[in-house]
Amino acid sequence: MKKNTNNGEKDAFEIAYAISLITQIGVVVSVTTISFIYSGYYLDKQLDKSPMFVILGALLAFVFSMYGVYRLVLPISKKKEKKENVK
Repeated sequence: MKKNTNNGEKDAFEIAYAISLITQIGVVVSVTTISFIYSGYYLDKQLDKSPMFVILGALLAFVFSMYGVYRLVLPISKKKEKKENVK
């Protein structure tokens, strides 16, 4: 049995998917940033090195956050590329 989908259901699905993706990106960036900066702060306190590990944590957080966002967006890019090649 084939399910009929109208344009409204497709639009609703795309909106829900976009909201989901935005939420995932926000979680990846915030959790990565908080964990790396807090770890740097903890190491600074333990080793008595004032801003060194916080700065290092911020830089690592940026790198790992961008990689996480790249991994989330990559399937969308490949999907769009396949659609363009079919046309």
